[in-house]
Amino acid sequence: MIERILFASDFSEITNRAEEYTIELARTTGARVTLIHSIEPVDGVTDDEYMNKLIDTRKRDARRKGEATAEKFRAADIDSELRIEVGKRWKTIVDAASEGEYDLVILGSHKIHDDDKVYLGTTTHKVFFSVDVPLLVVPYK
Repeated sequence: MIERILFASDFSEITNRAEEYTIELARTTGARVTLIHSIEPVDGVTDDEYMNKLIDTRKRDARRKGEATAEKFRAADIDSELRIEVGKRWKTIVDAASEGEYDLVILGSHKIHDDDKVYLGTTTHKVFFSVDVPLLVVPYK
């Protein structure tokens, strides 16, 4: 049974369809949803005043967008919470999934084409091979 869903969003068009699936699945199962968004730091930059200001600005923007998304869940009578993390996207998703006793992780993904081959996006690819929770990948149209 699906009781807790971790939905990772970057608030782009790529995750809009996954958001719709998350709402419908949570509504159908009565699951609680945790919406997680990760802000990637710049590698090698630590304790830099300007970088800290940039991350703070991105956190505020993510909180605003995340609250708007969480409101969609609440409007559909879905119990939800918002998590804004700083770190590598794939790692924050995998860590949250491992620590939170989730029944399902939902991601949106774009397709990367290379002639006749199709690949998942980098974050989805890394989560796919690292997460120990069932994963639903919703492709971008």
